[in-house]
Amino acid sequence: MRDVKRYTRHTIRVQPERHEAARERSSAIFNNRFFADVVLAVDRLSAPDDAFVTTRMIASETMLSDSLVRPVMLRLRTAGLITALPRAGGPRSTLYYQVRRGPLWTGVQAACVASIVEDETAPTTGS
Repeated sequence: MRDVKRYTRHTIRVQPERHEAARERSSAIFNNRFFADVVLAVDRLSAPDDAFVTTRMIASETMLSDSLVRPVMLRLRTAGLITALPRAGGPRSTLYYQVRRGPLWTGVQAACVASIVEDETAPTTGS
């Protein structure tokens, strides 16, 4: 892992693509390469006491840029899996999200876990 300085407010950590197969699976299943990574990070960070999360927190946790995380957060919000809380300091203040735990969240989270686990028991096609 290395630190890369960009023309952004925050330093972005970049990691080599070692999860390529899982991201390809995420793309095939959820139509977004980073959907599974983002959902699992949201679940991990919000788990203690249903804590609130932000796009920036998820981006830092997944080592992705905000611009890759934001569309997934918007999709989760549109699907009703997370709720955006009112902004406290005006239209440009931090936007906090809260997970709406229930059967739908559990199913999506389980699908994301399954999509990143390498399937070692998959039958191989042989000649």
